[in-house]
Amino acid sequence: MLEMLRNLLRRWTQKPTALATGALAMQASSVIGSPASFPSDSSAPTVFVDTETTGLNQDGTDEVLEIAIVDSDGVTLLNTLVRPTRHTVWPEAQEIHGIRPQDVANAPTMASLLPKIAAICTDKMVVFYNAPFDTSFFPVNFFRSAVCAMRRYSKLNAAGASWVKLSDAATESGYAALGTYHRALADALACRHIWQVGIPALEKLYPPIIKPHIIAELTLETGKQIPLVISVLFPEQLRFVTPGEWCTLWTKDDREEINIYRPGTAYGAGKIATLSKLHNPELTELFTAGCEVHMQIKKRFDDTLLCDIEVKQTRRMLLAKALPATSVSFTPIDDDIYKCFIAHQSGMCEAIGTWDIYRKVEEQISVLCKSKGGRYYKTKAKNAKFAIIFSPYAQTAGEIWSLQQEGYKVTSFDQAIKFFELGAMWDCPRYKAFVNSLNSSLKS
Repeated sequence: MLEMLRNLLRRWTQKPTALATGALAMQASSVIGSPASFPSDSSAPTVFVDTETTGLNQDGTDEVLEIAIVDSDGVTLLNTLVRPTRHTVWPEAQEIHGIRPQDVANAPTMASLLPKIAAICTDKMVVFYNAPFDTSFFPVNFFRSAVCAMRRYSKLNAAGASWVKLSDAATESGYAALGTYHRALADALACRHIWQVGIPALEKLYPPIIKPHIIAELTLETGKQIPLVISVLFPEQLRFVTPGEWCTLWTKDDREEINIYRPGTAYGAGKIATLSKLHNPELTELFTAGCEVHMQIKKRFDDTLLCDIEVKQTRRMLLAKALPATSVSFTPIDDDIYKCFIAHQSGMCEAIGTWDIYRKVEEQISVLCKSKGGRYYKTKAKNAKFAIIFSPYAQTAGEIWSLQQEGYKVTSFDQAIKFFELGAMWDCPRYKAFVNSLNSSLKS
C-alpha cells in the first residue's frame, strides 16, 4: 500500500495536478495496474460501487458527494460522504438524494480518496448499476474491469426496456431494501442483490438461444400447407418467447419484409424474426387482403421452435369473399386518372424495380397530374378518382372490387405508367411478367 501511494504521489508531482479528468486519467490510470494483471470476470473477486453526485455530469463538471463499496458478502468496504471542490450547491440533485452542502463540509475530497478506492478495487471486478455514469466521475481507465449490472439486467429483462431503474430491478429480483434508495450504500447493496440473484434468475428463466430455428407452416383454405421462409432470426429477443405465447406478424405497404414480434412489445423493440415478401407470396397475399396473422410457439427442442400460424379474417377479407358473380376487372383509364393515388405500396423486389426509381416515377406522376389540373394524392383521399394498385400481390379481383366499392376507378401500376408515357422510367414488361408469375389467384 505504501509503495502504491509513493508511486501515486510521484506521478502527481511530475505532472500538473489540475482536477480536469484528462489530467487525472494519466496520473491514476496506473493505480490499478496493467490490464494483463486483471483476472477474467469469472475468477476475479467482486466489489459493488455506487456514487451520489451533484448532477448528471452531462457537461463533465459534476462531482461525487458520496461513495460506497461493498464486497460479494455485503460487507461495507467504504462508505463516506465526499466534499466537492467546485460546487457549493446542487438543489436538483439534493431533491433526489437529500445530501446537503453542510453534510459534506468536513468530508474528504475525491482526490484524497482515490488511493483508498484504488487499493480496494485492485484485482477486483467492479460492478456498477449504470457503469457509464458512475465511471465518468473517475479518471479514464481507473477501473480496468468495470461492468454494468444495469445493462446486463435490462438485456435479460423480457419487458424490452433499454434500461431498468435500480429500484425496479431490485424489486423485480425480490430485494427488500435496507435503506432509502439514492444513497450510495443502499444502492450498492441493491446492485449486489441484482447481480447475484436477479440476473442469474433471468438467465435461468430465459436461457440463450445459440442457433435458433423456427419451423412453421401456413395452412391455406384449400388445406395445402406452405412452410414459412424465415430470412433473419434475432436470438436475443427470441429467448423471451415461451411456449403457448402468441407472436404478431406485422408489415406495412411500403415494406419489403414481414416482421414477427413477441407478445407485449411494440414494433422494433421485440422483433424475433423477419420474412421476405418475395419468398413468402402466400403470406403476403393474406396481408394484402387485410387479414391478421399470428404465430404461437408450441414446443421447443433445444434451439428449434415448432410454431402454429393463425390467420384471422378481417373486413377486407370478408369483402373479398362477397365478390359478385360477374367478373371483376380494371376500369378503363380516362381523364379522371389525373386525380389519383397509388394503393398497396408494397411488394417491391428485384424482380420489378427499386424504391428509388419508384419515388422518381411518383414525382413525375404528380407533375403530370398538376399540369392537367388534377392532383396526385400520396394516400387514399376522398377527392381522388382513380386508385392505382402497385403491389403485384394485390392484383386481385377482391382488391379491385373493394376499391371500386369505395367509389374509386381502379387500374394497375403498369397500365398507369403506359398512360402517363413513363415507360422509359419503369420496366413495365418485367413488372407484368412478375405479376403473371404469381399464383393464378392473384391475377385479375
